[in-house]
Amino acid sequence: MQVLIAVDIEGISGIANAREYDHFTFGKEWITADTNAAVEGALAGGADRITVTDTHGAHNDNILFERLHPRARLIRGGKNTPLYFLEGLTRETDLVLLVGWHDKIGGEGVLAHTFVHLQVQQMRINDIEVGEVEIAAGLAGDFGVPIGLVTGDDITCAKACASLGDVETACTKRAIDRYAADCLPLEEARSLIREGARRSVERAHQFRPYRFASPFTLEWVCSDHHIATMIARVPGTELLPRNTVRYSTNDFRQLFNMLVTWRTILRADQIPY
Repeated sequence: MQVLIAVDIEGISGIANAREYDHFTFGKEWITADTNAAVEGALAGGADRITVTDTHGAHNDNILFERLHPRARLIRGGKNTPLYFLEGLTRETDLVLLVGWHDKIGGEGVLAHTFVHLQVQQMRINDIEVGEVEIAAGLAGDFGVPIGLVTGDDITCAKACASLGDVETACTKRAIDRYAADCLPLEEARSLIREGARRSVERAHQFRPYRFASPFTLEWVCSDHHIATMIARVPGTELLPRNTVRYSTNDFRQLFNMLVTWRTILRADQIPY
């Protein structure tokens, strides 16, 4: 069984604010430990090929490769990879595990955002408000691959179940505020991740790919007119009232590529003050 483990950092055990991974080395240690717990669980559940993709930040270089479980391959570096945060996904992949993920933009979870925090107020696909979990599930579903596990805070796990159905979750902390969390002891949290990964692989045949209905419509509600008009320069993008931009297609990969293009524009654009 082939498993892809996509690892973000905001939902990693013990993490409560960005300083803990931007300025301190223990952020890299903790993300590596959570990842190893997922790898160990997946192997115990019957996985025989595991690819880990490091998805956080501008360079995707958070996981300590020399400490990663020896049975796992690691995709690192970026951001210009074809599948962005699910690089390594193929039609031969049997299951995707999302480790260390977070709540959607404007949500109640720890470090909640959807690619960005301030420039966009809401993202929707087919009029459904989405976060990175739902977007990743839709991309995996387009390949015919289900999500089996989501780990992160209690808000993230609850919303994942509401969107994706009976997926396994490992709730490693309780969200108090965007920058505060009630964290389980690290070993207890990693035990939950390990067991969740094991169960998800054992249950892989029970999960169904998450798919949005075609035709697909992507909408971003931008925080100001400058951002909306900048994104609307991309061919095929409509500018709507209330600083909303829209793109429609019958191909989910094209929708995902447009989302990444808009995201790249936000990274490159320097808003004047």
